[in-house]
Amino acid sequence: MMFHTLRLALRQIGVLALNDLRLTVRDRPAFVWMLLLPLSLMWMFGAMNSKGAPQKVILGIEDRDGGWLAQALVKELASERVELAKAGGKEPPARTLVIPQGFTANVLAGRQQTLRLEKTSGANEEFSLAAEVDVVRAIVRIVGRLAETGPSASPGAFAALAARPPLVTVAASTAGSGRPVPQGFAQSVPGTLTMTVLMMTLIYGAFFLTMEKRQGMIRRQAALPLSRSTLFLGKLAGRFLLGAGQAVLLLLAGRYLFGVSLGSSASGLALLLTAYLLAVAALSTFLGAVLATPEQASAVGWVSSMILAGLGGCWWPSEVMPRWLWRAAHVFPVPWAMDGFHALLSYGHGLEAVLVPAAALLGFAGLFAVMGARLLRLE
Repeated sequence: MMFHTLRLALRQIGVLALNDLRLTVRDRPAFVWMLLLPLSLMWMFGAMNSKGAPQKVILGIEDRDGGWLAQALVKELASERVELAKAGGKEPPARTLVIPQGFTANVLAGRQQTLRLEKTSGANEEFSLAAEVDVVRAIVRIVGRLAETGPSASPGAFAALAARPPLVTVAASTAGSGRPVPQGFAQSVPGTLTMTVLMMTLIYGAFFLTMEKRQGMIRRQAALPLSRSTLFLGKLAGRFLLGAGQAVLLLLAGRYLFGVSLGSSASGLALLLTAYLLAVAALSTFLGAVLATPEQASAVGWVSSMILAGLGGCWWPSEVMPRWLWRAAHVFPVPWAMDGFHALLSYGHGLEAVLVPAAALLGFAGLFAVMGARLLRLE
C-alpha cells in the first residue's frame, strides 16, 4: 500500500513537472533566451578576456651614427617584447629611438651620450614605457660588455661576449599555494552557465507560477486528489527540469564549442549541478509563491539574477573582488556554485572539493523550499 501511494505521488509530481516544462517549450523566445543568448555571452566574454600572445612594442630606429656599437645596440633591442619597425613602412612608428651621430666614437672615448626616444602624440603610454624599459636594459648590457673588454673593445671581442651564455640566470616558479585566476572561456563558460540558469529559471518559473495563480489553475489543481506537498514538489520538479536541460546543453557547448574541460570528476560535477539546480528551483518557486503578478515575477527575476550574478563572480573572477565582499556574498547561493565549478573545471580538483559548496547549496534549497511551500496560496 505504501509503495503504491509513493508511486502514485511520483507520477503526479512528474505530470505537474512536465506540464511546466511544456509551457516553457511552447514559448518561442525561450529558445533564444535559454540557449542562443548564453552561447553568445560565453563567446563574447571568453574572447574578450582570453589571454593571447602578448603584443610587441613597435620601435623605430634612426641611426645617425652607423658605427659598430650603434649596430650592436640595435641588435640588443630586438627581443620578445620589441619589434623593430622596417624602414620605409607605410606608417611611421609611434615611437622612434634616435642614436646620435658619433655615438660609437664618443662612447669608446668615454664621453657621455644621450639617446632620445621620440613619441607621436597618440602613442600608447603603456607601450612607450615598455619601450623605455627595453632600451634601458639594452644599454645596461652594452655597458657591461664594454666594461669587460676595456679600452681594447672591438667588434669581434664584443660579439664574442654577446654570444657567451649568461653568467647568472634567474629561475622563477610559483611560490606558496597561489593559483592562476580563471580567464577567457574558463571564466565565461561556468559564469554564463550559472548566471543564465539562475536567470531563466527564476523568470520563467516564477512567471508561470504567478500566471497559474492569476488564472485560477493552482486552485483547480488543488481541487484534484493531490496533497499540498505533492503539488508543491511538482512545481519544484518542473523548475528543476527546466534548469537541468539548459545546464546540460551549456556544459556540452562549453566542452565542444569552447574547449573547456569538464574536469576529472563526473560525480563531483553531477553533485554540484544537482545541488545548484535544486537551490535555484526552490528560489524560483519561492518567488512565484510570494509575488502576485507575472509582471512582478519577470522584473524581480531579472533584477535579482543580475545582482546575484555580479556578487557571485559570474561576470568577473572572484579574485578581483574585495575579500570582505566575496565572503559576504556567500549568504547567497551563486558564489558557492561558482566556487565549486572553478574547483572542478578550472583547477582540476575532485569530488571532495565540492562537498562543502554542494552542502551549502542543498541548505539553500531546503530553506527556500520550506518558505515557498508555506507561502504558496492554493485558493
